[in-house]
Amino acid sequence: MAYKIYICRAEKPANAPDDPITLDEWKNVVRDIPEIHLYEGDEALPPHVEPPTPSEGLARWAGHPLFDAVWLNHKDGVIYTKGYDAYVNMRMRVLANRLRARVMDEDGRIF
Repeated sequence: MAYKIYICRAEKPANAPDDPITLDEWKNVVRDIPEIHLYEGDEALPPHVEPPTPSEGLARWAGHPLFDAVWLNHKDGVIYTKGYDAYVNMRMRVLANRLRARVMDEDGRIF
């Protein structure tokens, strides 16, 4: 099972409804970063990349130096991705800063 990392304003992701990141806020941040864009299912992907089911707020980061796709999901007032490395940590911290939030694990441990 892949490890999830979250961008959240609350004490931990389960408390996100206390201070949620709205879908509109997320979309505005995504529009400002060239290597991240909303994924709507019609994008051509490399043959070895399995496309996820499109959902509102799903974005693809194509700037990871080792992977063709890192999927960023907006759901229930948080942004999350599965998997974690130094590159994901850096990108998530930049996004969190723009959203006035923090990067954490499921238990609220800050990264």
